Amino acid sequence: MPRRSSTDAGGRAGLRRGWPRLRALVLLLALATTTAACGRGGGGLAPPVNLYILIASGRIADPQGRASLQKLANSAVQEFMRVNPGVNLHLRFANETDVAASLRQRAALGASPDLLISRVAAAAVLAGEGLTEPSSLEPDQLDPLRIRFLSGFRQGNRFRAIPFLLQPNLACYDRRRIASPPATLGELLWLAEQGRRVGLPLLMDELIWTGAGFGAEEPILRLFDPPGGSGRAKALTPEARQRVLAWLRWLYRANVNPSVQFVDSSEELVERLAARELDWISCNSTAIARLRRSLGANLAVSVLPGGDNGEPAQPLARLQLLSFGRDSTPAQRAMAERFALFLLNDFSQNNLMVRAVGNLPVNQNVIVPVKDAPELAAMEQSLSHSIVPNFRTGVRIRLLRDPLMQLLKQDVYGERGSEQLLGALEALALRGVDPVTAGAVSSPMATPTTSGSEP
Repeated sequence: MPRRSSTDAGGRAGLRRGWPRLRALVLLLALATTTAACGRGGGGLAPPVNLYILIASGRIADPQGRASLQKLANSAVQEFMRVNPGVNLHLRFANETDVAASLRQRAALGASPDLLISRVAAAAVLAGEGLTEPSSLEPDQLDPLRIRFLSGFRQGNRFRAIPFLLQPNLACYDRRRIASPPATLGELLWLAEQGRRVGLPLLMDELIWTGAGFGAEEPILRLFDPPGGSGRAKALTPEARQRVLAWLRWLYRANVNPSVQFVDSSEELVERLAARELDWISCNSTAIARLRRSLGANLAVSVLPGGDNGEPAQPLARLQLLSFGRDSTPAQRAMAERFALFLLNDFSQNNLMVRAVGNLPVNQNVIVPVKDAPELAAMEQSLSHSIVPNFRTGVRIRLLRDPLMQLLKQDVYGERGSEQLLGALEALALRGVDPVTAGAVSSPMATPTTSGSEP
């Protein structure tokens, strides 16, 4: 057996001693190569972008709207991350009444969310406090999407918020009890006189549609949206006072009918129709899915009844908005706006409409299949006569929501005369806008508009 030379043995020993240093050198070279690649804009591995999205998913008393929005947000997030593998979207949900306090806390730490989805009133408060910033999206990015009601949120050449989804108000009823929907307020009361159980909410923003038949809706809304951004309303003209008085007296007469029931929330109306304790209610389109689970094919929807003078009802539609946080890095802001464009493109807006009944697209390129779905036809028809509030109107009605409810209760229950109630209503409207929210006001109130055009 041949003997190993001392030189061979020593070489092997030296190799073993040098191996750890060689391995360390290889790892350092690999790390340097990877770091250099990450710094290049080309084919290197870039660090992931983490995007934080806050969803103000309605009020606690509105589980239908909250569930609908949460379902849509989750599906859209998953789709976006599939086509953008280097992006991590983190969703957080909050009640609409809690979102401002939550943002104040996070902003104090420099940790505001990058994107927010909320209704108009909440978005206005956040913008007024400087907790959100206008979008830097350019017209050539937004114009092809033909976004409805976008102009109402313009500030100079930028937008303080961007419309996302529309949720009109409708009539929901049990077709076993009501063969065809009432077309006028007179027909609605006639149904009640025949024993059909009618439910209405005591929320000004959800009851104001009944004033259209008396010409009272515009004066009331003008009270709570004074022109010029002064924050204070002017007293009603004698003619406008008579219209509002006629409406208040109609509300009182309606409540005297035992088959007409006024309740504190739209959620209670939905629950009672689902339990077959009511036959007809005013409802938001987001309630359709839940009512269908309870009533099945017996659920029918229609536009709200208009005035006996032929004037159509003009309900206040709900509008979901996209707003951008103030603490984002340039990469996060760019990705947040990219995600916003994804939510607004033709593909996403069509999917959002199909996946959760009750939502209409703001993207006018999307065809709403009204011939295939009666509820979509009713939603589109309702929206064609709806009033879509801007920041100022939404904030004032939200700030005065509870006092307004108390006044409406005093009217329908006969605790005060209509003249006294009108005086109290004017006094309430004459209060100035909260200074925190006054900065959010930048455009006049939206006016009734067709679904194919902006206000």
